Amino acid sequence: MAQIFQEHLEPNVPSTLALASSDLFKIVDKNLDINTRAQIVYDRARAVSRTFGLTPEDIVYLRPKFWALHTDLIAPKDGAAMTLITIQYNLAAGTLAPHAFKRPELRPLLQQIMDFDVSAQYLLSEVGHGLDSPHLETTATLQADGSFILNTPNPNAAKWMPPTGPFGNMPRIALVMARLIVSGEDRGVRPFVVALGNGKEMCKGVSAKVMPTRAGANPVDHAITYFDHVHLPKEALLGSTEKPHDLRQNFLDVIWRVGVGSLALSNLTIAALRASVYVAGKYSIRRTVTGTDGKPLPIIAFRTQQLPILHTLAQTFVLDAYGKDAAVRFGSPDLDPRVRHGIAATLKAVMVQHCQSDLYSLAERCGAQGLFEHNQIIQSQLEMRGVAIAEGDVLALCIRLASELLIGRYELPEAADPNSLLARHEAGLFEEARTVVMGLGAGHRSEAFNRLVLPLCQPLIEGIGHRMAYDAAVKARVPQPIINLYVANAVKHDASWYVEHAALTRRHIAEIEDKATSALLPQLDELLEATGAAPYCHAPIVSDQTWKAFVDDLPHFGGNAVVTTIPGTVQGVTEASTSARL
Repeated sequence: MAQIFQEHLEPNVPSTLALASSDLFKIVDKNLDINTRAQIVYDRARAVSRTFGLTPEDIVYLRPKFWALHTDLIAPKDGAAMTLITIQYNLAAGTLAPHAFKRPELRPLLQQIMDFDVSAQYLLSEVGHGLDSPHLETTATLQADGSFILNTPNPNAAKWMPPTGPFGNMPRIALVMARLIVSGEDRGVRPFVVALGNGKEMCKGVSAKVMPTRAGANPVDHAITYFDHVHLPKEALLGSTEKPHDLRQNFLDVIWRVGVGSLALSNLTIAALRASVYVAGKYSIRRTVTGTDGKPLPIIAFRTQQLPILHTLAQTFVLDAYGKDAAVRFGSPDLDPRVRHGIAATLKAVMVQHCQSDLYSLAERCGAQGLFEHNQIIQSQLEMRGVAIAEGDVLALCIRLASELLIGRYELPEAADPNSLLARHEAGLFEEARTVVMGLGAGHRSEAFNRLVLPLCQPLIEGIGHRMAYDAAVKARVPQPIINLYVANAVKHDASWYVEHAALTRRHIAEIEDKATSALLPQLDELLEATGAAPYCHAPIVSDQTWKAFVDDLPHFGGNAVVTTIPGTVQGVTEASTSARL
């Protein structure tokens, strides 16, 4: 067994290994002012970006180096820095680069973005148009001399969320999605290159109201951004001024990097799971309670402690195979764009589902220690909640995808083994949902569809994703004990279906899980090390040495105060107790 794990699971040493132990990535003092902490986030983002040294071709053609950036274990060290990085490269550079390949005047800016000499943002969503972004209201009106006037016509049209404040000590630009207006005619959404500020103040006509920091996350200047009749040169437009034949398809073509981002950001969950399960696993091995014999007993001895850790480990390795398989499928040039969207949406649904569930359980199993940001798990949990929303909310993606699959517009890749438990589950959910749809006698926009089918959408897409993850793991030759435990968890997720349709009982399902868990438990230490997370974990609770160093460095208060609690008594200390106080 050990040799199998060594062969298939040992991670390659990532290029950020030295960076992870540098002073730049040490735990940040929360007492520092918000501007100083935000600057550290930008410095970290720049350092990671320059370490990877991506090229425009890596980004446009979705080469392995691009995907590797989004699975690198440096991500849980600072999720805010990864937010800046993925916006910079996937959204901004990914949108600009195809135009720069054809337009030499854009290449210097593209190079500045690649070198992280400027901070690049991507402004699509609006306050009143989040998931409804095809109906965005920001306008760019063509002038007689070929230039444009960029304007926010009302408060609901203000751009929502991207970091646009005067931070980072570098110039800031953005790819702004705006409705092109020519002679009063709406010609659809286009990207425009817009300067936002010089790192210290905003450009004239551009203003940003910076939001409070997100709970548990390192500070990023998420903002509401307004444009007040900003004059743009004609070169700022990316694309043609001609009206497209299909406005909807034009919009999808313009924002194509959002689909890439949905897949890329989902892969961040793998690094979060690896780091978090390493912390929880190591803590569970060293943390003890008093056993029935009066001797210390590690809490990992309890099945209730083993289950969330081993389930997370199994999911980490299976999802890694799934992510790589999805990236290969996604990058196929002959793939139907709708199927490409479906692959990304399905992967995101499953990765977010596992990540949210696992991180909650891991934090809870660390007790009070799981509540502190410095122990990494709860901070990763909060960061991953942002991933669940970014580049398309999971539920909305599932509803759109399931609806299109159910009405037969296209199909996702079929199961490699139609007889596997998870493939049978997928087929059963499809049959149930299609039966409901056929019985409605109304279209997919009807009230009956809303009431009876929409609640089935996310479970259906998650079921497809569980099967695709299983297929990818089998294809990648992930060790069978790991696959078995992954299947056991997927079965538990919808146990009622398996009881009703697969001749399983509740007891049988529990026995499947118990057998799979028992097979993996002897390899726990090896599996934890195989995550590769050790050099990236700064949580003090992973060892006695790091815990002692952490405690020694905490603010320490003492004194000689005298407080009477019970009248007529005195509280004091003996000489022997002096050293014990420390």
